[in-house]
Amino acid sequence: MSIPKVVYQTFKNTKLPFINRLAIKWLKLRNKDYSYEFYDDTRIRTFILTAYGQDVLDVYDKLNIGAAKADFFRYAILYKKGGVYLDIDAYVLGKLDNIIKPGDVAVISREKFPNIFVQWALIYEPGHPFLKRTLDIVIQNIQQNAYPNSVHWMTGPTAYSKAILECITEDPEIKYRIFGQDYQKAIKPRLPFSKLLYKGSQHWKKMEQVTMVLKAKSSDE
Repeated sequence: MSIPKVVYQTFKNTKLPFINRLAIKWLKLRNKDYSYEFYDDTRIRTFILTAYGQDVLDVYDKLNIGAAKADFFRYAILYKKGGVYLDIDAYVLGKLDNIIKPGDVAVISREKFPNIFVQWALIYEPGHPFLKRTLDIVIQNIQQNAYPNSVHWMTGPTAYSKAILECITEDPEIKYRIFGQDYQKAIKPRLPFSKLLYKGSQHWKKMEQVTMVLKAKSSDE
């Protein structure tokens, strides 16, 4: 099995700023042999229900912050289908084939922080153990409301990195390749003017200061 030539991105709706639409066109132009799939919130829910069932969708629906939903989606889509996930404000400087080699099953990259791996861009074959473990950890975190004020720990890079380190400890022979730090700047985490995506306090770092990661329980729960 190999990494499918498809790129996934998500945003709450299809109303993207011009800079993001331009970046998507550039991505397609530079990677003509890759298909492109965009998921808004509605399409994500349909996918999770179809691919994982109602119980997992119920867990996903507990999430209250858009970034946490995007976290959940990236693991879920790549575990089932494989390919490349990019945050909507991330962009590839050149060709993805300059990063992905024939025979790769997982291409990961370190952040500057110890034991944390880049999660704004993911490159995987379907069914990779890193993603399975990440989903298990994230679902458990949500079910237990383990980190009510932290997207980073509940669904984000901390949960993802924990999964990778656990898998490598348990099975040192697991297949993956490390592509330096921050994908050696071949993939950038933020577009110029990417703040246009977020009105007021909608960025997750601001939102988690004033709202819980999970929705409040209804009175009948």
